[in-house]
Amino acid sequence: MAIVMSLAAAHAWADQTNLVRNLNIQLAGYQQGGTTATKNVTTTTADKVQVATTDVINAFATATGNSFSPAAQLVVITPLSRGSVTIAVRDGGNSVDVSRFLVQSCLSEAVVKYTANSKSGKSSGSTYSLQGFALQDVDGYQPMPLHYVMSGVAVENFMIPAIPGPRSEVSADVSGTGDSAGNLLILQGTIRVTGQTIEVVPGNASGPPA
Repeated sequence: MAIVMSLAAAHAWADQTNLVRNLNIQLAGYQQGGTTATKNVTTTTADKVQVATTDVINAFATATGNSFSPAAQLVVITPLSRGSVTIAVRDGGNSVDVSRFLVQSCLSEAVVKYTANSKSGKSSGSTYSLQGFALQDVDGYQPMPLHYVMSGVAVENFMIPAIPGPRSEVSADVSGTGDSAGNLLILQGTIRVTGQTIEVVPGNASGPPA
């Protein structure tokens, strides 16, 4: 999206060190159903739908021409020294950058609560803001069968320093619209960035760590 709200503060780490977190998408809602007529009664239905992380990964597979296994994960990769945050599908030894398909935007200023201990150097807190999230096509790739435009209040909880690295988790309750194969979707649910894995990529190499 770069969904990914930046960490609340910077921490000094080696250039090749990344913080890797999981990006989880769980949405539910409705799409237009069919219409039936029996004698003088006409019935039109609304069908329940769900959009999960696996559905988004499958949309990326269509766009990029990759074939991902059921074990594939969507991850947020944050360099802990310098560099851009990226979002990737990780599937075994395969890593596909999908950052351009996911857009995150700040729709408001943040409300912050924060506690800092000058003696220990530790700090923790939360930020609250209105955020926008979109899943979109990208020029040069095949069109995806799934899209959405969502917004809602996002909460980022952070702790610095933490072991093995700065901790930052995000949860957003969102609602909005989308489409599946061109059919309108009315959606609500959650978008979350969770977990904490520190990885070292030797020599600033791209892709998953050795």
